[in-house]
Amino acid sequence: MSHFRGWFLIPLILWFVLVFGLSFFFSDIILGYLYDLIERITGIDLSKNHDFSNWKSILTVSFEWVLNIVVYVFFWYLLSRYMKYLVLILLSPLFAYLSERTEEILTEKKYPFEFKQLVKDSIRGAGIALRNLFIETFLIAVCGIASFILPFISPFTLIFLFLVNSYFMAFNFFDYVAERKRMNISESIRYMWTNLYTLLGFGVAYNLVSFIPFLDWVVAPLSAASGAVIADIELPEGKNSLTFKQNLLPNSNDSTKLLNKD
Repeated sequence: MSHFRGWFLIPLILWFVLVFGLSFFFSDIILGYLYDLIERITGIDLSKNHDFSNWKSILTVSFEWVLNIVVYVFFWYLLSRYMKYLVLILLSPLFAYLSERTEEILTEKKYPFEFKQLVKDSIRGAGIALRNLFIETFLIAVCGIASFILPFISPFTLIFLFLVNSYFMAFNFFDYVAERKRMNISESIRYMWTNLYTLLGFGVAYNLVSFIPFLDWVVAPLSAASGAVIADIELPEGKNSLTFKQNLLPNSNDSTKLLNKD
């Protein structure tokens, strides 16, 4: 908080713009279609102004209010769930910077600022978030179909999907660390699987914090960007990003030594 307190305003502003703005935008579009459908089926005119002179007008207005509240709450909930990934995509430049800055503070190793590298990190971060979103959505669909066919497995599929989401949330933040060690996507995935339980623990903690309003958008993502660096540094030798990368290509290192000797 002492190092990055000013940056917490960025996701807060984004949250208001996206969740409230988009939820009202989509809700208004859907409500227009719902009004037309209800008017055609029931003959009730929902488009004109109503007074409270009779009980029919009161019921009509009450129905409009209930319909509006249901639609607005539905889209707010839907967007707030999937907005986690949208935040990861839109704020990937910020997360890349915070991840790098955290490592500089902890290790005193300086990374010279390169705009080209920041853009590269941001594009990769957005791509990883999209990849994880598609995989998770596919698993949600498969588990949903399985639970519909076999209802008794529903509790287990919910736990499984929670752990899947936890893993992917952690994956997004740890990948900034892996990319900084010049791991490609394949190497990064191997690094994640090597530290599977660390990522699950990290992701579960992240999701538990995300259940708390305000913290889910403002504190959790920025803290996770720094927390992934701290967690990586505390991993044992051979599992942290630095030594893991060095151990990936032992044969290449031996070949390089022989070449230099010759």
